[in-house]
Amino acid sequence: MRFKTIPSLLLCGLLFAVGCNTASNGSSEETATTPSTTPGGATSEADMQGNGQYTTTTIDTTIKSPRKELTGTIDGVQVTINYGSPSVNERTIFGDLVPYGQVWRTGANEATRITFSEDVLFGEEQSPVPAGTYSLFTLPNSKEDWTIILNKTADQWGAYDYSEGDDLVRVKGMSEPAATPAERMDFALDGGEIELMWSDLVVSFPVNPAAR
Repeated sequence: MRFKTIPSLLLCGLLFAVGCNTASNGSSEETATTPSTTPGGATSEADMQGNGQYTTTTIDTTIKSPRKELTGTIDGVQVTINYGSPSVNERTIFGDLVPYGQVWRTGANEATRITFSEDVLFGEEQSPVPAGTYSLFTLPNSKEDWTIILNKTADQWGAYDYSEGDDLVRVKGMSEPAATPAERMDFALDGGEIELMWSDLVVSFPVNPAAR
């Protein structure tokens, strides 16, 4: 009996020691839903897909509002939108966290950037926009009254250094109640329109190729 008991005790002790030395980062965040990442911080595959028209990939999961990038096409024009994706987190979004009457970065952290591979006509106003990368801001005056802004300074942090003098175009956005509330702010492509979805609202604006 002695020769059977001692190895069992040693095995139990070894398992106990391994369990006690498991590393812990002390974070209170849930980890079960954290997407798998590559060494660069990007998810290993697209998080969402919109009927084959676009894909959205999380490119930085290390921050509270993950940085995402949408890539897709509208009538042959490649569109890329790079943005921070904040969550509702039981907050009142429009009219509170996002004040009315103020230019909004339209996301979190860095301003949202949008890239067109070709010249386009932007918004219902068909404003001409050359191919290139721009920062995308919005100006909500109410849930029903939105202005979409393309600014020529593509790289800027939030709206702190935003200058109206650098605006390329301002067009009207169309808003409607969301069929299903969105916990995180995201963009989508739907036919010839770009959609911004967050909380209980969807704001959209059309994009068309310029005459070829």
